Amino acid sequence: MAQFSTKIKEYCKANNVNTVNFRSDVLLQDDGDEVVYIHEWNLAIPQPTSEQIESYETVANETEANAVDLKASAKAKLIAGEALTADEANTIVL
Repeated sequence: MAQFSTKIKEYCKANNVNTVNFRSDVLLQDDGDEVVYIHEWNLAIPQPTSEQIESYETVANETEANAVDLKASAKAKLIAGEALTADEANTIVL
């Protein structure tokens, strides 16, 4: 199951918003029951319904899988002393 935040990012991308700041644009909340929901929505596009968010499950799963693959590829290239692609470099946390 994809992370709630990834599904929101995919919804935003589909609505021409390419970056989402989860400290100011969209605030998520979990009241301790492991149910994450949108507490505050500060983007110019309409806030998605639960059904709309869930409709991005498949694409969000693919996005998360691709991120894992990119990170593994970046690690292998670093170990081998090879150059990274821009996407691979973006997976590195400094």
